[in-house]
Amino acid sequence: MPSLRLLLYAAILCSSPLVASAGDITALTQSTFKANRGVVLLQVNWGRKWPCGKFENAQIEALTFTQWPPAASTPVVLSLETPSRLMVDNSFVPYALVVAPGQYALSGYDVKAVHSKTDVGHFHATAADLIKDGKPLGGTFSVSPGEIVYIGHFGLDCKFNPIPWRYYVEGRDEFERYVSGFRKKFPFAKDTPVQYRLLSTQMLGEEYGLENPTVK
Repeated sequence: MPSLRLLLYAAILCSSPLVASAGDITALTQSTFKANRGVVLLQVNWGRKWPCGKFENAQIEALTFTQWPPAASTPVVLSLETPSRLMVDNSFVPYALVVAPGQYALSGYDVKAVHSKTDVGHFHATAADLIKDGKPLGGTFSVSPGEIVYIGHFGLDCKFNPIPWRYYVEGRDEFERYVSGFRKKFPFAKDTPVQYRLLSTQMLGEEYGLENPTVK
């Protein structure tokens, strides 16, 4: 699976809307940016992919990450859902989210797959599918207090049945451009280093890293 190459990371990050999930996850703002929390950067393409394998089209409708292992009886859950089930641009939407520090596992996803107007189905995965015998097979990412971490771009893979796939910004130069765009959008965070630390997965993406993963 090839890596993701975008031409205008800065423009995309600065012009696209940010969407916050509920509960312990909040959108990054000057007031939510705190030393005892972590910041997670990712992008999701909620748009339709035409065609997608044997399907007329497919699109991601939801992604869920859960704090792992659970630190409490009710673990922190990061849930992202498509902003619309009908009118969605085929482009990556950026998220900058403030979360409780720790490790998070991919614990669910929902992909809509369309054969025709009258034949529409879904490929669902839950924690029971993605976490087996205490092992998070779908992948994990981690963030420490005071850290800003980039974990990847999430889109579809259509080689077989459609599934979410963790793509990534490739190379140090492209990552620096990405961080530059982030800092233009959030200048109050410009003095905090940004870490390149992808969702680690063998199921939904290729392993990749940078020799120098920190942009200071």
